[in-house]
Amino acid sequence: MSKKKISEKLLSFEKKGIPLVILGLPNAGKTTFVNRILTGKFTSPKPTMGVQLEQYELFDLKVNIFDLGGQEVFRKTIWENYIKLAYGIIFIIDSSDRESLLEAKEEFWKSIKLKDNGDEFLILFLCNKADLENSMNLEEIINTVEIYNLAMIPNASFQFFKISMQTGENFDSVLYWLQNQLSKLIQKRKVTPESFLLADRDGLPILSISKKKLSDKISLYSGFLSAIQTFAKKTFNEQNIIQFIMSKDYKFILRSSQSHIFGLVIKTDESHEEARRLLDILADLIDKTSTSYDDIKKYTISVLNLDADKCVIEHGYINQ
Repeated sequence: MSKKKISEKLLSFEKKGIPLVILGLPNAGKTTFVNRILTGKFTSPKPTMGVQLEQYELFDLKVNIFDLGGQEVFRKTIWENYIKLAYGIIFIIDSSDRESLLEAKEEFWKSIKLKDNGDEFLILFLCNKADLENSMNLEEIINTVEIYNLAMIPNASFQFFKISMQTGENFDSVLYWLQNQLSKLIQKRKVTPESFLLADRDGLPILSISKKKLSDKISLYSGFLSAIQTFAKKTFNEQNIIQFIMSKDYKFILRSSQSHIFGLVIKTDESHEEARRLLDILADLIDKTSTSYDDIKKYTISVLNLDADKCVIEHGYINQ
């Protein structure tokens, strides 16, 4: 594969941006919010059924926006997984609907409690339909939803706005806050991988890249990866149920795909969510492309931003 084609593929997968989820009860304005971001115009879309993904460049940031259906069936089935993987929650309410406010409050706090892994994240609480005469004032909403309790969450940055999707009131302020906070968050979530291992599903090593101080330990990883994945499959009948293991100094991030097992070692104070996002990008590149050793190595060094001169790189088995 030519360098040009590799660059094009890497560029395409870099579109996997910062994951944000849009939450709220039905008819709060979630999809209208997404459409206004994308088009700059007010729309009246049909309710989202399940999940809808949109990709957007927020100033200099690539963002993946997951618009989740607000119906009860989706709140009970799909919200949790997306919330746990998101870097930020945008929760939207209909400020003209007093009757649904307590239900919205309950769902909001359920969502916040799911972000309990210690990584910093964003919360943007939007009170939509500010242009309507019966819209509740911000003080009433804050007191009813008890938004002030967000100050007690040490790993959350939050803000709330009263907005109108129809008139665009406060919309620019929302986007500037989001861009500013995401930029800070990404800097905090950067990871500096200590070691990476790619193996096939049987645990046979394909490629290992490690900082020189860890290179003598990498040979143990492939068998360990296979054993962990086999244990998870036999015990729980699920793949990827074990996502990371932590020691005193390091986190060992695990990810399996249909064809490969991935392992990434980072320091304990670094974000395992960001590490998993990088492994997701690599999994797409490696699983969906017929690759040679050189291609896999180039993908890995590029995605993980490794300095090859400071690493020990070893090739293992590969099924051509």
